[in-house]
Amino acid sequence: MASVSFKHVWKRYQGDVVAVKDLNIDVADKEFLVLVGPSGCGKSTSLRMLAGLEEISDGEILIGDRVVNNVAPKDRDIAMVFQSYALYPHMTVYENMAFGLRLRKTPKNVIDERVREVAKSLGIEQLLDRKPRQLSGGQRQRVAVGRAIVREPAVFLMDEPLSNLDAKLRVEARAFISKLHQRLGTTFIYVTHDQVEAMTMGTRIAVMSAGELQQCDTPDTLYNRPANLFVAGFIGSPSMNFFDAKLKQEGDKWVVETATFKLPAPARHAEALKRAPSSDVVLGIRPENIYDPHFQAANINPAAVEANVDVVEQMGNEKIVYLEDGGKTFISRMDPRTAATIGQRMQVLIDVDSMHLFDAKSQKSLLV
Repeated sequence: MASVSFKHVWKRYQGDVVAVKDLNIDVADKEFLVLVGPSGCGKSTSLRMLAGLEEISDGEILIGDRVVNNVAPKDRDIAMVFQSYALYPHMTVYENMAFGLRLRKTPKNVIDERVREVAKSLGIEQLLDRKPRQLSGGQRQRVAVGRAIVREPAVFLMDEPLSNLDAKLRVEARAFISKLHQRLGTTFIYVTHDQVEAMTMGTRIAVMSAGELQQCDTPDTLYNRPANLFVAGFIGSPSMNFFDAKLKQEGDKWVVETATFKLPAPARHAEALKRAPSSDVVLGIRPENIYDPHFQAANINPAAVEANVDVVEQMGNEKIVYLEDGGKTFISRMDPRTAATIGQRMQVLIDVDSMHLFDAKSQKSLLV
């Protein structure tokens, strides 16, 4: 088992292209860290540098106490599961899982014991004689994971291993990998562009954008206290609503005024708002904090706003209601019993205690 550290790591390509900028992350032993962000943000490049598949331009990567910058991939004591699974098509499941151990000249009896034990734990023992082309996507994914497990590495690296699966299988595979991490008690570093995967699987999540680490924290902290506008918009589904606004002081109270409505700012944030560098702010409201007044949650601090109902999506357990006012569209996740109908002018309640405020210029949160 091992910890992992990125210390001031950079990756530059020819032509002044910077893929990763001054990355600093410490991953604790046995932690499940998820690197998440949009395509091109540097998350897979960071993982490949850790695996030794990409050279580091600057900085250091440590596995445990050992700097591995110049250590060959095979000597880093890591195992990687790729998006494509990278199974050898001419080999059986058994041969694919045993391949890495054979390269290490592991005794045949040990190979057989490990492969069969891991296959049983993954529920694929009946597939050992099949070729990859005879397997479903979910079965191939388990074989790829099994091939990594038999090596008993210090660190598991997974690069979007679920992206080729259909929606139902992805949900099952998420639970499977989370349980696997708990059972093995090994360090996992997992790359995905899917924030739902990140939120449901990671003990901590590192959010990246344009090669830079934006915030690294627990799922709860990222959701409730995002450090900046990018993290706030990336984490959560549907994503947070944003409104250009002005921050104003009225007597001893603060208000946030948009083009169409005005909300009182929570009193507990008064000191933080005094330090705001400008009155130009961005107001953030999550869809789940906008309610039909007939089905408002208990213990909220509601402020009434009127808007037109543009679209209603029936999801069964909830309704996604698109609202519009003054040319601005925003989204609410409402109780499935709401009577909101397209074309209706309706009153909605916003929980002001759940508002987020960001400086319009720096895009940093004013409330963290």
